[in-house]
Amino acid sequence: MNKKLILAGAVAVVGFFSLTAFDGKTLEQQKAEIAQMVTSKLDAYRSELTAACDARVEAEAQTRYAAVVAAREAEAVATGKPGVKKKTTTKGTSAKPLPPAKAPGKAGEEAAKGRMQGESGKANEEAAKSRMQGEPAKQDEKKAKSRMQGGGK
Repeated sequence: MNKKLILAGAVAVVGFFSLTAFDGKTLEQQKAEIAQMVTSKLDAYRSELTAACDARVEAEAQTRYAAVVAAREAEAVATGKPGVKKKTTTKGTSAKPLPPAKAPGKAGEEAAKGRMQGESGKANEEAAKSRMQGEPAKQDEKKAKSRMQGGGK
């Protein structure tokens, strides 16, 4: 009886392992899962190495920058100048600045209005309003005729 129990236990253990070891996945599915896990681990490792490399590059850039700044300061102190200034040279003529604008008074405003409007200020205002509203411009008949014949501007 003892041998039968040991044999039954061994069969049960083998059966249990054989049923639980296989998830019912095909070989292609298993390979796809393995490839996906490998890819994810490689991506994580690559990003970790990239971050470490970026940190090293940044540290080296900071040290080089500090060295350049220190060298410039030492050079400025050695020459006795407060700082290095860029020389700007202009070729050709330079534009002269305009004189300051004067505040217009009443007389100045009226003169400017007269110059802008001309003698017929109301007519110019009406023409401008009609152009803004999209009305076609009125032309003299002679001008229209000459334009149709190909003359004039």
